[in-house]
Amino acid sequence: MTNDMIKIPDSKYIQINLSDIIKGIGEDRTKKILSSFSCPLNKDVENFFKNKAIEFSKRNFAKTHLVFWCPEDASQKELVGYYTIAPKSFFISKDIISKSLYKKISQYGEYDPIQGKCSIPSILIGQLGKNYNMGNDGLIKGSELLQMAQNKVRAIQNEIGGRYVYLECEDKEKLLAFYQHNGFILFGKRSLDKDETDIEGSYLMQLLKKLD
Repeated sequence: MTNDMIKIPDSKYIQINLSDIIKGIGEDRTKKILSSFSCPLNKDVENFFKNKAIEFSKRNFAKTHLVFWCPEDASQKELVGYYTIAPKSFFISKDIISKSLYKKISQYGEYDPIQGKCSIPSILIGQLGKNYNMGNDGLIKGSELLQMAQNKVRAIQNEIGGRYVYLECEDKEKLLAFYQHNGFILFGKRSLDKDETDIEGSYLMQLLKKLD
């Protein structure tokens, strides 16, 4: 992939559910596609895509969507990124956010006396990453990939209900600035699970956004 291809205006993105790819071409051929993904900036994103995405999709834990770039004549197709979503509630506490924001969010959830927090039914954007292999990351902006994930969540919520989407990321200034610039709000953090070994630090920051 050359940088000159980035300048081609007549191009489009195609999103394909990983489960559909497996059904269409089989697991072995699907793994070859996944093996072409590289994300040196976030090894957790790369490791999930290559080693966990298929199993998560097969067991319906989370659904991964591959994003391909291609010109209008469909003469080629390049993997530029992916996102993974899953139904998962999040918990908010009065001690972390403002009273006014807590009041707005809590009306969509239910107080959990065990947690001592309000539980909000939601959809988690579990993974989001661009493919840096062969310069493919230059064919899509991070904000475009994030918008695709949000649009998918919005379509699902239109069918089943819900107002909020949330995600987690490492406590890094650039990452937090990126998500906050795209309308997400910090509401807490959680300690890493034992199997989260590719993540720097001991916790992840949690951010939410209301989808209208």
